[in-house]
Amino acid sequence: MADLNEFRNTILDEVHFNASMNGTSPREEFLALYANALTDAEEFEDFEQLLFEGVGSQRKRIVIDGYFYDELEDCLAIVCCPFRDSLEPESLTATDAETHFRRARAFVEEARSGFIQKYAEESSPGYGLAIDIQKRYSNVSKYKFFIVTDMVMSSRIREIPGTMIESIPAEYHIWDIARLQGLFASKTGKEDIIIDLKEFTDHGIPCLMAGSNGEYTAYLCNIPGIILANLYNTYGGRLLEGNVRSFLSAKGKINKGIRNTILNEPEMFFAYNNGIAATAYDVKIEAGEVCPVITEITSLQIVNGGQTTASLAAAVVNDKDRANGLKDIYVPMKLSVVTPEKAMALIPNIAKYANKQNKVSDADFFSNHAFHVRMEDFSRRILAPAVMGNQYGTHWYYERARGQYKQEQARMTKSEKDKFLLQNPKNQMFTKTDLAKLYNIYRQLPHQVSKGAQKNFIMFAEWASDAWDKDQTVFNERFFKQIICLNILYKKLDQIVKHASWYELGYKAQVVTYALSYLFYQIGRECPDRVFDFKSVWNQQKVSHEVELVLEKIAEAMYYHLVSDKREVQNVTEWAKRESCWKKAKEINVPLNESFVQELAYAADEHEEKKQAKKEQRQENSASAMIQVAEYGADNWKKVLAWGISNRVFTPQDISFLKAAVAIESGKFPSEKQCSRILQVLEKAREESYPD
Repeated sequence: MADLNEFRNTILDEVHFNASMNGTSPREEFLALYANALTDAEEFEDFEQLLFEGVGSQRKRIVIDGYFYDELEDCLAIVCCPFRDSLEPESLTATDAETHFRRARAFVEEARSGFIQKYAEESSPGYGLAIDIQKRYSNVSKYKFFIVTDMVMSSRIREIPGTMIESIPAEYHIWDIARLQGLFASKTGKEDIIIDLKEFTDHGIPCLMAGSNGEYTAYLCNIPGIILANLYNTYGGRLLEGNVRSFLSAKGKINKGIRNTILNEPEMFFAYNNGIAATAYDVKIEAGEVCPVITEITSLQIVNGGQTTASLAAAVVNDKDRANGLKDIYVPMKLSVVTPEKAMALIPNIAKYANKQNKVSDADFFSNHAFHVRMEDFSRRILAPAVMGNQYGTHWYYERARGQYKQEQARMTKSEKDKFLLQNPKNQMFTKTDLAKLYNIYRQLPHQVSKGAQKNFIMFAEWASDAWDKDQTVFNERFFKQIICLNILYKKLDQIVKHASWYELGYKAQVVTYALSYLFYQIGRECPDRVFDFKSVWNQQKVSHEVELVLEKIAEAMYYHLVSDKREVQNVTEWAKRESCWKKAKEINVPLNESFVQELAYAADEHEEKKQAKKEQRQENSASAMIQVAEYGADNWKKVLAWGISNRVFTPQDISFLKAAVAIESGKFPSEKQCSRILQVLEKAREESYPD
């Protein structure tokens, strides 16, 4: 309990720090922290904070704190947050839990009946959601209700049975502070799912060991289609590796060809379908009648075959009359069992190679892309100018991998941690999805950003991956500093909107997103020979008073545009996702103040700075290539050369470059261009299975 109290106090300290920095309430920040953690853990999907309190029919109390719609599971989730902020953790009793769930459930029931729409203010955030529940979400597959709290769940709460809301099933989940602690302590950033297969089949899943090398053990399995479908319908998207989940959300989960085989040629499913590839942290294996069987799996993650899995699950629900219980369908499964310690390194590669011939492209595996490695490198070595009387610069810490910022501090002494936090302030940490949001705002795609972090990230990843392939020198120090300036602009405008007299609670993120995109659009329209002066923002680490004035003026216009009675859909959050919303926003004219225009930079100067930044990046790349060639060593280059000649994989030009690398031992060093080509030849050898 002492450890839990310490963890809770640490969380509350962070919550109060964020509240003081952002001018928000501790409750808002606690919910934001929890939602971010559960989004990272793939329990939440693009969560929207939305506080609604009211009284329904028959004087039913209604309270919700937010919601999200999981497109993959066709599930609407409602979140309530009993936040106590007490010195000692309080107990969440079964009675407390039922009260909070009842109030949240009442929102859905009263929205479905039309009561909220009839009596709530049209300008309230809850009104738009109620409209959507009655129309867009009227036939969802299920509802989920979540309690997230700083309380400790009573040990008497064992299991919360599901209910029905009209004909739709509803599930109930409690995330107390102890469960959050377990999530933070997890090596993978996710809550382990332990699947007892005896609940789904009497015999387990037949398997054969296919190999083991100490880091992982491979099994070949033959899994009945009905078991795979039931597993997915029970655990949902949590069974899908993150990139596969994102891919299905973006591209669609049901494959017509797979569905056709399920319904018309089920006996040929094993022959026609590639099956699934999956990973797990542990399995229990027992002797079967014919071969060993898997009876328990810990942290099953499907890394290839998401559409197969989702299509089988959908057939059980939507095609009951034709699917025949999937009784003739069997699915080949390749299962790789890896330890949590090795998982972070191995699972991305297993997923990558499993999807090599699949539509899940390199962009979908973008978290491992060289772009992120470069941004991480910039964030660790580029110091932002010292400001506000400080005698030292600070880093804007880029978190390439989930939980990096906290993991880096985990083994530090107190003095080391204090020094780290001085150099890397928490309010200057940003993530991959933050970067994608900021740059797509700059690219004037606010409707895309408004679709949520994951969908926006996929779009950004596709663009950035293509841009990298064409000319990766575009992503240089200047680009990194521009991202930081966009972050500063976003945070400042967030504060401006929050305290504006015209702003009512709700839709702040959409207002800020639209206003910033409009700023860059309007500069291009009104002042085509000028550009925003990012250099000034970087040097000052803040925006000028003139910029603040223009931002507030634009934000007010965007706010009234988003909540206008003329909007195409009632739900403002959904309206902001439409391209037509952005097109209409661009029809609004918000003139730029002359004093603001005077602060803009000249486009011609900007063009020259871009050219210089790309040149410097090329020089840095060349220097890096020369260092890598030298560090690899002449002996290793000899081995690559001999292997390539023996296996006939190199062209005469490849051989010439490698001979230049071997010549290092005689004091002759290859040129910058040669070094770049030498590394390309090495990569070619590795792709041809060179045993490096």
